[in-house]
Amino acid sequence: MTTVLSRPIALPRAMLLHVWELEGLGDPHPVLGASDLYVPQAERGEFTCRCFRELAGLGLAREDLLTRDFRVVLRILASPSRELYCWSTYVDDPGRDRKFLVAAAGGDAVAMQVRGEAVAIVPIEERRLVEEFVSELPDFPPAPVSDLRTTRQAFDVRAENHDMFAADLSPEMELERQLKAPREAVHQVYAGTTSDGRPLRSRPLSVIDIRDEGRICVFADGQQNLYRLSGTPANLARTFAATWHTL
Repeated sequence: MTTVLSRPIALPRAMLLHVWELEGLGDPHPVLGASDLYVPQAERGEFTCRCFRELAGLGLAREDLLTRDFRVVLRILASPSRELYCWSTYVDDPGRDRKFLVAAAGGDAVAMQVRGEAVAIVPIEERRLVEEFVSELPDFPPAPVSDLRTTRQAFDVRAENHDMFAADLSPEMELERQLKAPREAVHQVYAGTTSDGRPLRSRPLSVIDIRDEGRICVFADGQQNLYRLSGTPANLARTFAATWHTL
């Protein structure tokens, strides 16, 4: 493994999106989102020069050329062999909302965080891709629950099959209860890879931090099965790694 970056870097999202376009990397990564900065055609040349001056000040460009390491970083982000990315939203503290990812390609790996218009990118160990991602989730105790599995069909008719006199809730009603319970935060996770130059991305996996109960992970597979797991670091790591095999 090589180290593609020797230090963390921080830059504005608008600058990264402009360089992404100049490098012909296709649609921006979902974590970056589309550019909402309009630059008139007559001013694009000056805007590009200003971007490269700032990138040079960060050690990421020399005159009008990006450094090799920074170009490698961009290509890891644009065409990863493996990636995990996430939208984290906080119910009572939107200022903590952020997007982050880990991505690997060619033996190198990076992590990227987007918070508002600020982007930070750091090198990570490729062999610890999943562990690095899980460690970026905020600390929250796992819910003390057993694994739950049901089908989409059974969940859709849960009210019709509900027995109000049953001692315990059915798996479907238990899942509904937790999905409606007050929450601290939700972390919407996707796994991804690149195939024939095209991004492949998984169905979402929802990591939910339930107030006074703990963290759970809820997701569906390709056979219309629904799963609910306790959100332990081990469960999350195993589930995220297994998701790559479904792509």
